Amino acid sequence: MDEEKKERKAEEKTGEKPEKQKKPEAKPAKKGKMKLIFFIIVLVFCGAIGGGYFMYGDVIMKKYLGGQEEGQAEAKQEKDSKKKNGGVGPILALEPFVFNLSGSAVKFARVSLGIEVKDPKIMEEAKKMVPAIRDRTLSVLGTKVPEALMDVGQRNEIKKEIYSSLKDLFKNGEELRSVYITDIIVQ
Repeated sequence: MDEEKKERKAEEKTGEKPEKQKKPEAKPAKKGKMKLIFFIIVLVFCGAIGGGYFMYGDVIMKKYLGGQEEGQAEAKQEKDSKKKNGGVGPILALEPFVFNLSGSAVKFARVSLGIEVKDPKIMEEAKKMVPAIRDRTLSVLGTKVPEALMDVGQRNEIKKEIYSSLKDLFKNGEELRSVYITDIIVQ
């Protein structure tokens, strides 16, 4: 009983029991760990959502927010503007040409070309004619000296020569729109 009286007196002075003072000290440590674990779980969850949006955001936006209609409208506007402006037609990229240069048995060049045609149907025909296109192009390029290929000013002349030699391969001269030189290396 004496112990109970002492505890009551201590309670009156401090307002709490000595045993209760020890228990709250242990609780904040548990609360801190729980907060940390909860914070880590929320952080991982947000990271997963962000990663999913990064990987599939465009697909999700189009599917759920009506982005498909916008995409179709943009494609239609693009087609209309190409028709009005005569836009760029399909381009057939040819494998690089490697050939010896005229006037030198030691020097050679590597040239990459693309040919623009009127429409996809003609593109399919052009794919069937690749060996003939390569032959005519090599005939033109093989006559060039290294200086002609390295001079930027003469490249337009080379493109015109290649265009005129390839134009005969197509049924209508307007089916071939342009010739593009995409890469030149001279060694």
